[in-house]
Amino acid sequence: MNRFALMLLNIAAALYLFANGILGITRDRGGDFGAMVRTIFGRGDFSNVLILLLAVCGIAAGIFMLLSLFRVDVPITDIILLVFIVLWLIFIVIVDIIRPLQGGVNFLQYLTQLATHLMVLGALALATRRYGS
Repeated sequence: MNRFALMLLNIAAALYLFANGILGITRDRGGDFGAMVRTIFGRGDFSNVLILLLAVCGIAAGIFMLLSLFRVDVPITDIILLVFIVLWLIFIVIVDIIRPLQGGVNFLQYLTQLATHLMVLGALALATRRYGS
């Protein structure tokens, strides 16, 4: 049963990252990556490039999480996931700590968002050999 729960968590986090990556690539540059970058830099060309870069990283992280789940051994998977864990920690600080300080926050929406981001962080850590299984 433990293996099933781990698999479900990894699939959910991979889909979350993949979907936010796709949203970041779209014309509106939406999703959580867009929210993070606009919190710091506002709108503009630099923001759009940074959102695209993070979106591609999100898609790659989702793919590497799925590869690690199905035990496909790619030598650089742990390094890429470790880099994305650091990026995700920065993302949590910006979106879940700095952005709420800038304006009013609905507490329940904030908790929902924070919980989602922490679950993705946990799933990323579990997908690596160093912190996971």
